[in-house]
Amino acid sequence: TYMDKYRCPYIGVCQQLMKLFVFDLGKKLHVDIGTNVLIVDSDTVWSRDVTFVHDDGTVTYFEVNDYQQGADCTDMDPVAFTEGITMGPPPSNHTTGKRTRSVNTVQLDTVTPYRACRRAEYPNATGARHIAHHMLFQYDVMMHLHSTIKRAWSLPNIWQAFVKCHKLTKSRVAEYELYYSFVSFHYPERVLLKNLQNGADFMGGSSICNDHEMECCRNQNVLLKGCHNHRVEAMNAAERKVEKYSAMGEMCC
Repeated sequence: TYMDKYRCPYIGVCQQLMKLFVFDLGKKLHVDIGTNVLIVDSDTVWSRDVTFVHDDGTVTYFEVNDYQQGADCTDMDPVAFTEGITMGPPPSNHTTGKRTRSVNTVQLDTVTPYRACRRAEYPNATGARHIAHHMLFQYDVMMHLHSTIKRAWSLPNIWQAFVKCHKLTKSRVAEYELYYSFVSFHYPERVLLKNLQNGADFMGGSSICNDHEMECCRNQNVLLKGCHNHRVEAMNAAERKVEKYSAMGEMCC
């Protein structure tokens, strides 16, 4: 498995981390994939067209407010990993109470601040997350992210840094939140942010994505649906109506 071969931090995260190597994959396959690559989760069905790269140099990114997830940070928020991965390991000397590094390292503070959820550092956070089943990756931004992580951890590749950072932080990993935090910090002039409401114009998790359902979504100007197999299995296994309803997830019809 990928976890055994590549030492994934935990089961299921390999496919997330692999997305951050999309430009390396193009080189290995000798395929020109360009400098702008839209990554889309395989269980996503689009309801309407979207322009991601604009003539003025901006890129469309989406944030999602979820009726099931409030503004406050929870264990599902990858706070520690997102911020820690661009900081590197903690200093060995804690006598000053501040981060101190040798002359060979430069990353003192995070350059991927997690501002999505409400906590002491960001009391006015709206709770809108950036995990929307897709994201537009740009080559120069991704290479900058790679070099930042490698330099912070003094490691030859970011995969090794991922493993070390997760072991240190015990935090959930979210590739889309990591990339968005980095691009919004270093390249805010490129970010054209649009808000979505889960259950209204974004259906984050559903078990039904047939033609009739998707027609309803198009009529309601819904962006996309996440069609999750585990919801289909749960719906088929459920016996009570209330269980069937909850297993169906967000629906347009």
